[in-house]
Order: sequence, then C-alpha cells, then structure tokens
Amino acid sequence: MTEVLAIIPARGGSKGIPRKNVLPLAGKPLIAWTIEAAREARRVSRVVVSTDDDEIAEVAAAAGAEVLRRPAELAGDLTPTEPVLIHVVETLRKTEGYQPDLLVLAQCTSPLRGADIMEAGIRLLLETGCDCVLTVAPVAHWRLRGEIGPQGEWRAEYDFGERGFSQQHAQKYSENGALYVLRREVLETYHNRLGGDVRALVMDWAHSLDIDRPEDFALAEKLMRVL
Repeated sequence: MTEVLAIIPARGGSKGIPRKNVLPLAGKPLIAWTIEAAREARRVSRVVVSTDDDEIAEVAAAAGAEVLRRPAELAGDLTPTEPVLIHVVETLRKTEGYQPDLLVLAQCTSPLRGADIMEAGIRLLLETGCDCVLTVAPVAHWRLRGEIGPQGEWRAEYDFGERGFSQQHAQKYSENGALYVLRREVLETYHNRLGGDVRALVMDWAHSLDIDRPEDFALAEKLMRVL
C-alpha cells in the first residue's frame, strides 16, 4: 500500500494576521480545518503538523494531528517551506525509520480545500505516474496586467490598442497554494516541492480562497455556508 504523509506547516510568528493559524473560523481554529480534511482523506496515512509554537502544537494535537517541533532557525519570516518539509521527513526517518512514498503539503490557510481535493490530487499522481501534482485556479484578466508607479501612473504590460477578447486566448492558471502532492524522491532530489513530471489539478476560485487578510475570515465563513 502506498504510504502517504500529509505535512501541515504552521509557525507561530505570522505577521499579516497575528496568531492567524489558531484564530477561530466558523467555530474551529483555522488550522483545524486542514487537519480534519487530511484525516478524512482515505489515502492519507499520517498527518503531521510542523510548528515552533506551543499553542499551535496544543490545538493541532487536539484536532488529531501528530506534532513535530521545528527549530527556531526554520521558523523565520523568510524561511522557505522546503527546509521544513525536509526536516519532517529526515526526523521521522532518523527516529522511526519511517519513509513515506508520497508527501502531501497542505497549507492551513486554505480552509475550503477539503478531503475530496486531497484525494483527487493523490489519485491524479497515482493514475498518471507523474512526480508531482499542484492545485491551480483560473486567473482573471491576466492579459491586462501592469504595475503602478510612485505617482499612481499605470504601467501597462500590454498594448492599449490590442486589448482583444478573452475568448481569443487560452485560459491561464496560477498556483493557489492549497495542495501539493509529490513523491518523496522529488524533495530529496530537487530540494523542492516541484520537479520532474508536474501535473495540475484545477480548483475553482471559491475553494481556492487563501486566508491572507483579516476580511478573508468573514469571506470564508460566508462561502462555507453556500458551498
């Protein structure tokens, strides 16, 4: 049987929304939604939360996850996710001799990504034989991008005279950060969550909601009532 390890990174020092990972969302701490989704996913064997924070560790354990404490040097504002994944994998290998076949990286800031999406991501990897799967969402108005200068001037990245119509262009997508599924060897070889044969799993904009601003909590609760 394929051994699948779900890893949920959650550090205590979130800056945009302080204590974001444990703030209540529809009656549960934010992180609990992702833990519960991972535990409900049939193909997920273990769920581990990597954290440096006592409160997050307590909340994660109460929600049913295993907790692995990470060192302070892996909990900085600019710490990439990959070293955290490597720390979890190497620690479990050294302490337990445990080596999963697949890793599921699930960010707790995507509370509307449920067990069904996790199952779909794992299934896509297994059925296609690819190395990685990532979730993506459609990008609206991608052709009409630009930057805003210091005086508010619009620096367009397109020709004003050739706006065209959306029907004339292929749909573009962007990573939504909700889910990554990868073979353990990908992380060990590339030191990255992505590498080799990468496939995309499309999610709609609502289920792709990322909790990044205070108002996103209210929006997420509204979406939960209608989805």
